[in-house]
Amino acid sequence: MKNQWLRAAVLSALTIAVCPMAPASAEPAPSPAPATVMGSIDDGPGSFSVYRTVDSGQRPTGADNAACNEYFGSPRSLTVVERLDARMYTFANNPSTGFLTDPTAQNVGPIYVCDGPTIDGQAFLDQWGVLTAPGLGRLAMSGPCGLEFMIGSPGRAAVDCVLRVQPNGSGVTDGVATSNSVANPLRLPDGRTGSLWTLYTLGEGTAPVADPAPGTPQPTGSVKYSVGREVNSVSKGATPACPGGVRTTEIHAVSVDPATGAASTEPSEDIAATASICYQNPSSPDFSASMSITSFGVAPALTATSIGQCRRTDLAVGPGTVQQSCGFTLPPQFDRGLTGGQVTLNGLVPTNDPAGSANSAIWTTSFLGSITPR
Repeated sequence: MKNQWLRAAVLSALTIAVCPMAPASAEPAPSPAPATVMGSIDDGPGSFSVYRTVDSGQRPTGADNAACNEYFGSPRSLTVVERLDARMYTFANNPSTGFLTDPTAQNVGPIYVCDGPTIDGQAFLDQWGVLTAPGLGRLAMSGPCGLEFMIGSPGRAAVDCVLRVQPNGSGVTDGVATSNSVANPLRLPDGRTGSLWTLYTLGEGTAPVADPAPGTPQPTGSVKYSVGREVNSVSKGATPACPGGVRTTEIHAVSVDPATGAASTEPSEDIAATASICYQNPSSPDFSASMSITSFGVAPALTATSIGQCRRTDLAVGPGTVQQSCGFTLPPQFDRGLTGGQVTLNGLVPTNDPAGSANSAIWTTSFLGSITPR
């Protein structure tokens, strides 16, 4: 577990940096990125899909475990700490706040992941996984995961993964899958391990899309997830405290196709949240960032701040553009019934501007505890 006292001290300093004072000059304010303006919301050359996943409670298949062992190799496969069989669901969510109202509405496929320890930047887990998604087909993926134990939710950890998606025979040529996961490895009360997965894939998926099987309620516990898209995202330039720049953005609720999980490019006109991120200099493999987010999906509105990390993945998305993912673990606010949570975002940015937006990124938020969406 990270040193919470040090984290709080650093967070206090960066909270000031992430909300910079308005400049005294009369220079015109920067304009929103075109791809984030309502009416022109843009996926970029690829496409976004979002799925809710929940531990199935079943043992993984021998074939999945064998594929995991092959990925890690010998003797490293002996260090695998988790082998998880889960199911993917499309969901229904509140059109104004983005919070999921029926997290397991449609059962659309299986997902298996396994994790072993690693030291890769700020990541502590190396994850391999395979899923079968409607339209996309079978996808293998691997990469690092950040891990932070939630001090307000003993036995649980916030896990954010950035996995490179491998090409497949169904038309997917590349991609990045990111997770906003609440891990419950001991299967304590209050919900099984589950995630909100965001897939950004390139290529035209040609796999079949079957009628989705109706889902059944799953033991997801007190976690509340929301999903949204960047609207009116602005890169405000570098500051001494934020040498990678400052991004401000609105986050608007977005729905997914119930059969495929494809994220809509027509988000709600209502503002579900606002956020500001202060980026440090991009480096390999991770670079730090601090975030302040205000969610209007609970009453009264809740503001949370966090220090996190971002990671870049080179995809064939055109010159001067790179895929960038960030993850932030939320500290508890016990007076609001919040015992922990996490924020992730997955999108494209200009290579020379971490705070910029080359498409409309997908944001996911998880809140744990008795806090209730409005």
